[in-house]
Amino acid sequence: MRAVEKFYSIAETALLLSLSDKTIRRRLESGELGVEVVNLGSASAPDYRIPASGINAWLAARRVFLEPGITARSVGELRRKAAAEPVAA
Repeated sequence: MRAVEKFYSIAETALLLSLSDKTIRRRLESGELGVEVVNLGSASAPDYRIPASGINAWLAARRVFLEPGITARSVGELRRKAAAEPVAA
């Protein structure tokens, strides 16, 4: 049996990534997301679907590592996590 890929709309992707719909559209059009999208609409009125594997790859590429055991999706999240970690003496 073949695995089935899950696809998300722009609105669903925006919710998953905590971004706006407009930001997702801009990143898709600029190629920043770097994923193959499926257009269910027309060229003049696109209705994109983004694969879950593409979203996961995009997130994995943007992870920030400070020290072993501390991962974050952004520098701000990394700073918060690092500040919350107890300092080893």
